[in-house]
Amino acid sequence: MNCKLELETLYEVSRILSGSLNLEQTVPYVLRLLKKLLGFDRVTLTLHDPSTDQIVVRATSSGRFPKDGFKKGEGITGKVWKHGVPIVIPDISQEPEFLNKLWKRKNLKKKKVAFIAVPIKSGGRVVGVLSVDKEVSGRESLDDYTRLLNMIATLIANSFSLERKVEEEKKALEDEKRALEAELRRIYDELHVEGIVGRSREILGVLEIVHRVAPTSATVLLRGESGVGKEVFARAIHFLSPRADKPFIAVNCGAIPENLLEAELFGYEKGAFTGAYSSKKGKFELANGGTLFLDEVGELPLHLQVKLLRVLQEKEVERLGSSKPVKVDVRIVAATNRDLENMVREGKFREDLYYRLNVVPIFIPPLRERRDDIPVLVQHFLERFKKEYGKEVSISAEVMDAFMEYEWKGNVRELQNILERMVILDSDGKLTEEDLPPELRRKKEERKTHRPIFTNGESIWDVERQLIEKALEDSGFVIKEAAKRLGMTPRQVSYRIQKYGIKLPR
Repeated sequence: MNCKLELETLYEVSRILSGSLNLEQTVPYVLRLLKKLLGFDRVTLTLHDPSTDQIVVRATSSGRFPKDGFKKGEGITGKVWKHGVPIVIPDISQEPEFLNKLWKRKNLKKKKVAFIAVPIKSGGRVVGVLSVDKEVSGRESLDDYTRLLNMIATLIANSFSLERKVEEEKKALEDEKRALEAELRRIYDELHVEGIVGRSREILGVLEIVHRVAPTSATVLLRGESGVGKEVFARAIHFLSPRADKPFIAVNCGAIPENLLEAELFGYEKGAFTGAYSSKKGKFELANGGTLFLDEVGELPLHLQVKLLRVLQEKEVERLGSSKPVKVDVRIVAATNRDLENMVREGKFREDLYYRLNVVPIFIPPLRERRDDIPVLVQHFLERFKKEYGKEVSISAEVMDAFMEYEWKGNVRELQNILERMVILDSDGKLTEEDLPPELRRKKEERKTHRPIFTNGESIWDVERQLIEKALEDSGFVIKEAAKRLGMTPRQVSYRIQKYGIKLPR
């Protein structure tokens, strides 16, 4: 091989590799170049796959990808991977250790084909093998080709190392960015920790428990339907606690695929599985010193319940791919809308984990059981959306009536979403009955067929009082029956009787 061809090859390989840090894009071009300039065939790059602990094909000059791989020490490629030195087979038809595994070469006895394999080293270890077939004639020397392939393998290894370094730096920057964003959110939430909106007796009772439990390190289990604001209360517990200046990390156990949840919670080491190019802290480590909020904890699969229980007992985690425990100091606030007690009876939730989590249970009532909070919530969200969308919008008494009567199966989240939609679509600065979504208009029409709605300009409190008085009269002043007619609980009706000074016949 002449010197000019060697220099041209090295120049072109360097130019291609320096054009991009994405080796998946550049290496195939390099392999095709080697085939074109040097007459190589079956130019193949194999790399270590940690998930199978084999060396497998990652790029070829032909674009085809054989599925087979090599174990360490298996065949010529496996030996190069194991020992880290080049191997040259002058005639593969005469070499018993040549397995002919990847390409299933045929008619080898009709022509003399050599095989050259050189290691690709990065960070002091062999990460892959570059191999070629070369049809030779006579006594053609393979030393020059081997030396050139060694240099090209070094160029690929350097690009490999640079790509990994850039990926690690990029990931570090992304982690730092997320940490800063989390810190900004934490500061914002801390300033608005008293922003739990509501003045009903039910919510005041919940807040009283929150203030009592927050200064302690006790595990809290928030219970309630979807949309009641469990994460808001979890944040309040955190920011009212001595851990307020430490991280608050939230994980929705029901939103993360089961096969990813374990790595998300407990972290993993580099090489623990395919794609684990670097170590990553889990949510427990990220929340160290602070609070970990496990939302929808009832969705945890049983094998992760066991691991979570161990962390709660031992106060240490083990990353995937590691047997070294990492100590963590984390307060757990869990939340669920599931019937955990029934799940325990059915064997779907571990009883020991249930008692570990249920140290201080806090039930957050649904919005339909604390209707006193609806006007306050409406005003709160209305002010927010007016600022957010730059609109001056007011709300009519008819709309407030509809809000007060609606069942709110989606709770506060549903109220927020409906009000936001109405503000966005409003065109005249006044939210009226015509702006109500179909589900609320339908409910309002159903109510009209059962009892009169007072629309004489009274305040919403006057309307509510008249509704309660009418329901009491229709039910013979039996509070339980009146509550059924109103879609309320007897306790709520009794509270409003006292609030409005309604006289009951003796």
